[in-house]
Amino acid sequence: MNDPTLRDKCQVYIPKPRVTHIFDIPPQDGDQAAHENNFILQLKESNELTDQEIKVVFKKKGRGSLQNWILAMQPKNYQEIKDKKRLRCGFNSYRFKEFLEPLRCFGCYRFGHLKRNCRETKPTCTKCTANHDPKGCTKPHPICRNCVLYNKSTNLKVRADHMSNSNLCLMYLREIEFIAKHIIYG
Repeated sequence: MNDPTLRDKCQVYIPKPRVTHIFDIPPQDGDQAAHENNFILQLKESNELTDQEIKVVFKKKGRGSLQNWILAMQPKNYQEIKDKKRLRCGFNSYRFKEFLEPLRCFGCYRFGHLKRNCRETKPTCTKCTANHDPKGCTKPHPICRNCVLYNKSTNLKVRADHMSNSNLCLMYLREIEFIAKHIIYG
């Protein structure tokens, strides 16, 4: 940015790669790096994605013995495949969706940081928001820490009668919506 008046008012950045979530990949014995490279090569060839870089970011446990792979690719390249229902890979096809998972701490269950960066010294219960291990919680009804804090800060009344790690939490869904809204596909 060469204009000095705009330099103080604007920020220029390169969009982060979009992260795709591919479901139900069977595990392979042996060299995992070779398995990943072979899978990505077949994925590129089967979907005409040969000119782009795709890499495995991490893997999650799937159904049964299957795995879910999180893959990264450039936003403009993701734009080409985002409307497909399944990705072909050799003779197989796999369900996929965009990976819109907000950063969530599994220590205090707030958003925007990870447990290793958490300022809380004691674990927070996912059920009652007190500072104890959730396994020993005796409270009969759950209460969500994120929704309670939102209600306090905004004077609104969103439902908080769920656990803090629920995927149906309005604050969790709001975080996902925020991420989706700020994606630049190029």
